Amino acid sequence: MFERIVAAIDSDPERSVRVVEAAKELAQKFSSEVVVAHVREVERPAAMVAPTARPGALPPVVHVESEEEARALVDAAVARLRGAGVRADGQIAPGTTGSTARELLAIAQAHDATLIVVGDRGSRVTDVLLGSVAYRIVHRAECPVLLVR
Repeated sequence: MFERIVAAIDSDPERSVRVVEAAKELAQKFSSEVVVAHVREVERPAAMVAPTARPGALPPVVHVESEEEARALVDAAVARLRGAGVRADGQIAPGTTGSTARELLAIAQAHDATLIVVGDRGSRVTDVLLGSVAYRIVHRAECPVLLVR
């Protein structure tokens, strides 16, 4: 049923543990393989946008999270899964396209995911107004999505 699971983790340790645990339980039950996916955290400060920038242009990216931090996060999750007997690999996206959800969905599509497991931050005003990553994944994914709280 769920041959390939993409477990989308972020830098929140509690949320990521819940996502990996849910992916592990499903993978064990269905003999699935898991891809632990993480998009590096970036920031596009408004102060860095030049007033002469063309409309719709994204401001420069400032990485808040190093490649090493992202790799350590993904490697730890992969090790937990493998330690439980689950076939697992990891993938890190650079976070440069302006949409974490879009990058996670591209990873899911590239791996022919049959399920995406993603954590929900809970409702916040910005999530309601702008839409959260989880909300965008739930509404744009081409496969089932398990939202973990």
